[in-house]
Amino acid sequence: MSMLSNILNGIGSLIFAEECIICHEPIASSLHGVCTKCRYQIPTTQYWLYEENPVTEHFDGLVPIYRASSFIFYSTHSPWRNAIHNFKYHNAWRIAYNMARWYGRELKSSGLYDDVDIVVPIPLHYKKLLKRSYNQSTYIAEGIARELGIDYNSHLLYRRRNNPPQARNKASQRWQNVEELFAVRNAKRLQGKHILIVDDVLTTGATICSCVEAILRVAPDCRVSVATLAVTRSIERD
Repeated sequence: MSMLSNILNGIGSLIFAEECIICHEPIASSLHGVCTKCRYQIPTTQYWLYEENPVTEHFDGLVPIYRASSFIFYSTHSPWRNAIHNFKYHNAWRIAYNMARWYGRELKSSGLYDDVDIVVPIPLHYKKLLKRSYNQSTYIAEGIARELGIDYNSHLLYRRRNNPPQARNKASQRWQNVEELFAVRNAKRLQGKHILIVDDVLTTGATICSCVEAILRVAPDCRVSVATLAVTRSIERD
């Protein structure tokens, strides 16, 4: 590399310095946008290492789930919670993608998700998608799929109606809000496949259950797994 190239790269690093997605401090190198300090402080669940864990147990008796896990705990006042809010509501989609790639590497290393055929994000209604201009779950699906070395498809599932945001509803209302909410566009694409549904945060699991029901209704011979970037601490008390 020439001296001029070194100078230009040095100037560029000063002007366009990368910052940590969590603490926002400038960083020279990182793992998917996270500095070394924040990497060691990330509140990971380690659930992806075990076939049976609090997330899989949460879905027992609700819908048949083959594998299920979440990457980090979603805790009040946590900077990681703030990062999720930023990509969910403030157009910081790259945070979702970077965190998903990190999570995807962990899923790959666990070996429990090696036979997944396709990654499917929880879809937004087209009206909400037009208003927000992006679906954070699609970036999560893309990041995870890249690390697993498989495809993702954001068009297989769709929302049949523009339901109110789940965060505004009480737990009992969330289940009514998503009843028969989703449908499948091309059932043949799912036949006999292992489908990994991904989303940002797992709370009651009502939305995910509705997705699973929609898939199994038209493709009962497929296996469905779940991966979310975050999960509430209450999952361990269920």
